[in-house]
Amino acid sequence: MTPASRRYAREFLPAMAAYAVILMASTWFLRSIEAIPLRALLALLPFVPVVYAARALLHFLHAMDEFQRKLQLEAFALAALALTLGSFALGLLAAADVIAPPVDLVLMLVLPAFCVLHGLFACVAARRYR
Repeated sequence: MTPASRRYAREFLPAMAAYAVILMASTWFLRSIEAIPLRALLALLPFVPVVYAARALLHFLHAMDEFQRKLQLEAFALAALALTLGSFALGLLAAADVIAPPVDLVLMLVLPAFCVLHGLFACVAARRYR
């Protein structure tokens, strides 16, 4: 494991652990609170550790050598392209009343879908340059 990878793990893993804890706590508290401003604050609270995880990812990208950074950026670009094309197709189907996806669920799945797609495309890019 490189020093950059160790630093990434030290920054990313606590952020994700905090995210899991805060998400469960905010979901639990949201059941009993009716005031809209407080509900909004609780709903957005899990966003804070995700920002720290994103910051860890950016630090990791800056610490990579040029080749690894090229692989990761190519994977990010392909993931963004696949996600936007997929969401555009989903929007077209919803506009034509072919499907009626739950908007809140679809919006919440954008980030996890992007992470999964990035991982897949990173593996594809790494295999291509072997």
